[in-house]
Amino acid sequence: MLGISFHDPVRTVTAPAVATIPPTATLRAAATALAADRVGLLVVVDARGVRGVLSERDIVLAIADNFDLDEARVRDHASTELVGIDEAEPIIEAAGTMAAAELRHLAVMRGEEVVGVISVRDIVDVLVSQGDLAAKI
Repeated sequence: MLGISFHDPVRTVTAPAVATIPPTATLRAAATALAADRVGLLVVVDARGVRGVLSERDIVLAIADNFDLDEARVRDHASTELVGIDEAEPIIEAAGTMAAAELRHLAVMRGEEVVGVISVRDIVDVLVSQGDLAAKI
């Protein structure tokens, strides 16, 4: 992360792979995928394309509402509203969008295609690499 600035494009901090899951998968399968991929957001995809996103928060809410993780399906708990940012936008814009929408993840877009995910963790990593936070700890 050294040398990354908030003015650099989002693509500089976006992992090249997108973790996906089908809408028919169970929430247990989704939780397993989140843990295995060490991510906080899955892009829900079927043969027609992107159908939405499922976050770790969605799974926690399902647990709190007593859903059976082996019966509940991703399609019934995923958000169908995809909030994204173009890969060429500066990282600071991603931070602003996350704050305004009260989200911890954004889809990174290249046109209509999801090419990655940026998280609050990525934003914090940039902040720390700038020394702004490291000097205060």
